[in-house]
Amino acid sequence: MHFGKKPAALTLAAIAAVLLLALAILWLGPRTDAAHRALGRYLGEVTGLPVTVETLSIGIFPTPSVEVGGLAVAQPAGFGTDPLLEAGSARVALAWGAVFGGDPAMRSIAISDLTVRPEYIADGTDNFSALIERLSQLGGEGESRWSIGQFELERGALEFYDAAADLSFRLTAIGVVADSIAPAADFPVTLQLAGVRGGNTLHFSLQGRGDIDPDAGHYRALDLKIKGWLGGEPLPLAGIELAGGIGVASFDGKSGAAEIQQGTMTLAGIRSEFGMQSTVGDRGTSLTFTLSTAPFSPRAAAIAFGSALPATADPDAFKSMEFTAKGRLDQGVLQVDFTEGWLDETQWSGSIVPQFRQVRIHADKVDLDRYLAPGTTPRSGKKATLEESVAALGEFDIDAEIRIDEARVAGARLRNTVLKVERGGASP
Repeated sequence: MHFGKKPAALTLAAIAAVLLLALAILWLGPRTDAAHRALGRYLGEVTGLPVTVETLSIGIFPTPSVEVGGLAVAQPAGFGTDPLLEAGSARVALAWGAVFGGDPAMRSIAISDLTVRPEYIADGTDNFSALIERLSQLGGEGESRWSIGQFELERGALEFYDAAADLSFRLTAIGVVADSIAPAADFPVTLQLAGVRGGNTLHFSLQGRGDIDPDAGHYRALDLKIKGWLGGEPLPLAGIELAGGIGVASFDGKSGAAEIQQGTMTLAGIRSEFGMQSTVGDRGTSLTFTLSTAPFSPRAAAIAFGSALPATADPDAFKSMEFTAKGRLDQGVLQVDFTEGWLDETQWSGSIVPQFRQVRIHADKVDLDRYLAPGTTPRSGKKATLEESVAALGEFDIDAEIRIDEARVAGARLRNTVLKVERGGASP
């Protein structure tokens, strides 16, 4: 059978018209309000929460892709009015195999201007567990087989609030870059963020490896390298730099327990090792930590933190210090117990509760004369000299109790001495 040139040309024209129509539908269709509402309803069914979308576009070449803008996931009932999650834009590029029924392989995910607001209300209920549970079911039954070639987040923010513990903080400028992400497999990851609390600012970055296993609910970061900077009053204008590392940082999605192991840090010349455990229970977020320092100079550290120590009669006073501490945060109250410490030749232990301005110290022996101001002549009475040596404590609004097994005062020795400072400006 023979076809003339004109029918063949008409056929090609018809095919071209269909392709142009399909491309027009792909270009125009997602840009309609109806498409935005339909996508919002679909995502609402997926998340179990109201979802709105401002913009939507679909691409085909070089790979299938979907990009949404102005995405907002509303809070569950009983929480705040600001969205639980909102993103300026999110773009997902798929592998062609995933479009035709293969494993859900994503070539890339790029998210910008993301804000997440996890929250616990007074009875311990949170606003995110149900969402995580629903999203974890998207992979279906059996072992997870998804993968992400490249993940990038820029300008992220985390706003956390725990009503039971009266604990809140905000992290901003969060950026994450990771490659070759798959369940139960190591992948390289870089994280950077900034934190703001009151008038202080924190910037730091982490670089290491990630390991996620959604089937078991385990999430880990390994061999992290830390660099950072602290600024704001009362710190010096140049701020303070920090550096260190974390061997393992883990989170159990089923129990809500988080842990940091093999942590090291150098801050203001103080080298330390630390660890941390965090859990969430009926009384809100509970946190415990350990901290152990190498010997350091209190004078140099105080200058770095913007609060220089006073000059002393003995220039070698406040020359060396080290300590080991255990701390806990429960229902918004932080307590730090110093199990073992040294200040110059004095061995000490004690505790601090910052919220109540409470200080308890027990020292074995102290030569108080060496800590007096330069040129000070010890007064004749032991009691008068003792009061003079601790008078500076009375300038602070604190509840302090200092016990000294043996104190050297004005050339004499006092045993089992107790120094007390009451809040409200009372004399020591």
